[in-house]
Amino acid sequence: MISVSFRMTARFLVCVTGCAGIVLSTGCSSVSSTASGDITTRFDRAAGLYQDAKYDRAALELESLMFEARATSLEDDVLFTLAETYYESEQYLLAVEIFLRLLEETPGSPYAEEAQFMLARSHDQLSPVFSRDQDHTWKAIREYRLYMDLYPVRKDRAELEADREMFSGLLHLDPANSNYTVALKDVERQMQRLEKVEQSSARIASLREKLARGSFSVAGQYMKLKQYRAAEVFYDEVMQSFADTDYFEQAWRGKIGALVELGKWFEALAVLEAYDQRFPENMDRVAAYREQIMRHFSNS
Repeated sequence: MISVSFRMTARFLVCVTGCAGIVLSTGCSSVSSTASGDITTRFDRAAGLYQDAKYDRAALELESLMFEARATSLEDDVLFTLAETYYESEQYLLAVEIFLRLLEETPGSPYAEEAQFMLARSHDQLSPVFSRDQDHTWKAIREYRLYMDLYPVRKDRAELEADREMFSGLLHLDPANSNYTVALKDVERQMQRLEKVEQSSARIASLREKLARGSFSVAGQYMKLKQYRAAEVFYDEVMQSFADTDYFEQAWRGKIGALVELGKWFEALAVLEAYDQRFPENMDRVAAYREQIMRHFSNS
C-alpha cells in the first residue's frame, strides 16, 4: 500500500526542484491554476478510495484524471496510483500497461524504481502454469533483471544492518544531527531495495524452473509418442538454457534415452561419458543405458 503523504511529499520536492525561480509555467506551477486545483482535489479523493481498498471506485476516478493530469505535476501520481489500483484488484494486464506507461512517459519520476519492480511483479502474476504459453514468464524475468541492473545494492545485508545500528546509536546520542538522520534514511532505503533485489532473484530462479519444466515435459510427451527426434530437441533446450534448474540433470538422462531409441549408439555413448564426468555421483541412474549401449557394441 502506498502512502498519500509520501506521494505528495515526493511530488512537492520534485516540483520545487524543477520550478525554482519560475513563478508561472505549464509544469509545476500548473497545480496553482483553477483546473489543476480541481485535479488535485479529485486525485486526493481517488487516493483516499485506494487507501480504503475501494479499488473499482478509485480506478474510475483515476481513469478520468489520466488525460487531464498530462503535463502537470500530478501526472505520475495519477499513473502510479492507477497502476497500483489495478494490481491490487488483480487486473494485472492493465497494471502492466500503466506501470509501463509511467516508466516511458515520466522516466524521472520518484516512482520509477517501485514501478519497475511492480511491472515485473505484474508479469509474474500473469505467468501461467508450465504447460501453457510462457510469454509473461519471460517478460517477468526480463523486468526483474532490469530492476536489479538499474537499482543495485551497494552493500550486503550484514553491512547494512551494522550501518543501521551505528547511525541509530549516533542519533540516540545526538538527535539533532541532520547528517545522521539523512544517513539512517539512506540505509533504510538500501534495506528496502535489498529486499526487492532478493525477491527478484528468488522469483527469477522460480520462473526459470517453470520454463525448464515446460520444455522437459514436452520432451517427455514426445518420448511417449515415440517421436524421439523431437524429444531430443527439447532435452537439448533444457541442457543448453537451464543449467541452473533441477531439470538439467534429468534432461541429460532423457537425451541418452532418446539417442538409444534412435539407434544413435556412438552419440549415445558420447553423451553417457559426458554425463559420467559431469554427474559422477549419479552414474547409477544411467546404469541401464550403459548396459544397453555396451551390449550393442559387444554384439556388433
